[in-house]
Amino acid sequence: MVRVGRERLRQILSARGITFQRTRTWKESHDPDLEAKLDRIEEVTVRFPERCFAFDQFGPLSIRPCHGTCWAARCHPDRLRATYKRTHGIRYFHGCYSLSDDRLWGVLHEHKGGKYTLAALKSIRQARPDGAPIYVICDNLDQHHTRDPDLVCPQPRAA
Repeated sequence: MVRVGRERLRQILSARGITFQRTRTWKESHDPDLEAKLDRIEEVTVRFPERCFAFDQFGPLSIRPCHGTCWAARCHPDRLRATYKRTHGIRYFHGCYSLSDDRLWGVLHEHKGGKYTLAALKSIRQARPDGAPIYVICDNLDQHHTRDPDLVCPQPRAA
């Protein structure tokens, strides 16, 4: 019988490119136009990389206590309440990414809605203020509608 310690096993597996990883999940799209959309995304990212941006909204985010480890007297660890008050509320992050600059920026808001989405999209336009077309890749744009006529985005143009 050969005994191998945990660290030695990790070294052997690591030398062969094997690491401990968590399983991840994904959802497949049922969109009948998926292939055409992916082809269009590939086309603009290859032809106009300096004018391509990605946009998405993330939230709600809440700042809450997180358990951890610490040094403490035996049988007296720090305790965190199971319930907590959101004294600072929640936030929504509208993230923008420039493909050519490899730059990520975003805007935090206390609410989500069309006007906040439009503000984030305007920040993308400010990144390329020359007036030439820009291409924004986003998922589920229907989630960012607003009924306010002053906040309506112009319809996208075909390139």
